[in-house]
Amino acid sequence: MIAKKKGLFGFILFTIDLFIVFVSYIWPAHLKKFIGKPYSLQNFSAINDILPYLVVAFVILFFVYRLYEVEETDFYEIFLGIVFTSVIILFLAFALSFFVRAFAVPRTLVLSAFIFQMIFLFLVHYIVYKIYLSILPPISMLIVSSNGSRASEVKEYISGLRNQIVFGNFLFDNNHLDEDIVKLNELIDKYEVFIIDNALPASYKDQLLKLLVYKNKPVYIIPDIYELLLLNSTIHLIEDKMFLKINFGGMSRIDSIMKRTLDIIVSSFALVVFSPVILIVSIAIFLDSGRPIYYLQERVGLNGKRFRVIKFRTMIQNAEKNTGAVLSNANDPRITRVGKFLRRSGLDEIPQFFNVLRGDMSVVGPRPERPEIIQKIKEKVPDYDMRLKVKPGITGFAQLAGKYDTPFEEKLKLDLTYSKQRFLILTDIYVILNTVKLFFLPRKRK
Repeated sequence: MIAKKKGLFGFILFTIDLFIVFVSYIWPAHLKKFIGKPYSLQNFSAINDILPYLVVAFVILFFVYRLYEVEETDFYEIFLGIVFTSVIILFLAFALSFFVRAFAVPRTLVLSAFIFQMIFLFLVHYIVYKIYLSILPPISMLIVSSNGSRASEVKEYISGLRNQIVFGNFLFDNNHLDEDIVKLNELIDKYEVFIIDNALPASYKDQLLKLLVYKNKPVYIIPDIYELLLLNSTIHLIEDKMFLKINFGGMSRIDSIMKRTLDIIVSSFALVVFSPVILIVSIAIFLDSGRPIYYLQERVGLNGKRFRVIKFRTMIQNAEKNTGAVLSNANDPRITRVGKFLRRSGLDEIPQFFNVLRGDMSVVGPRPERPEIIQKIKEKVPDYDMRLKVKPGITGFAQLAGKYDTPFEEKLKLDLTYSKQRFLILTDIYVILNTVKLFFLPRKRK
């Protein structure tokens, strides 16, 4: 019932959005006609030519920026999605007006459409967002785990996304599986949604999933590494035997060429656009703490190959002379004044686009770590070097969904999820477009 309401709200909102986009390019033309200064037939023809392309682009960007995931994102992120969508379409409209009809589309129409979209998309989404949350019934949710602290962590995280949740905990006893299954069966009809923690043994998950599927209950699993490796497996039938082929880290020749092409295009564009920023930051670092401006550091890349990453220097000179290789934190006294700003804004990462052009890195992929740090991480997360099967990147799933202090085990899961995507080039475009939002989300860069 809840899923149906969510789908209905999403469909209504999507329909209204399309209407707003369409009207934003039509009403200025009718207004001009009303006041006695109509556009020419050439203008109208040019508007009609570019409008289908703009509507299609809007539809794609609406979903790329997750404008309809009300429960999974807060309204500030939705607002940023509206802003970025409208800005991208603004530049696309200017570009299309040149290529399609050689500037026959009036600039005033494009600008007025942009303002119209910003105002009305924001108002509609805000109103629908508030209505949706106000009429949304509370959800009863049962967290099934064998670890009380883990269940509390899951509850705390989900509570931060949505307030109207009635939680219940069910802790399995490792020595009484059959009895616990019977007890849980008696509780099933009291809850709408179930979350299975990855702390449960595999045998428990197996019986529990069968029970919940039989009862037609929505169930979410917090996956472990094994379950993530099964994502997007290929089924092979040999006579009457079924086999699952695990696809991990390998790309086809075409995918590799497309990804490398995207890396070169995006990196070249970024370095040109950010060239004034590079100059200003270089001067600021020199005035604040002298030379060197850049900082070269050894990192581990694809299949364990080591390379030197280039970044703007954010710490004092010889910062690790007395400490050795250690992870930094927000209050690290080694960070300079300019360095604090660069880290908060993410501008210290810009020189890494040179690494991308060299082929050491990709724009999208797991963040590369230092050899010494990887050894320390592996003491707690033994599977951490599985991420070395994918070329490292400037941004990735871990940067979009996580934060600086997200546990390394969770970052590994996010990186593995990225490596299992079927359409990697589309995933890269999705990540790149959403990475821009991180500059306006301080809680992500904290």
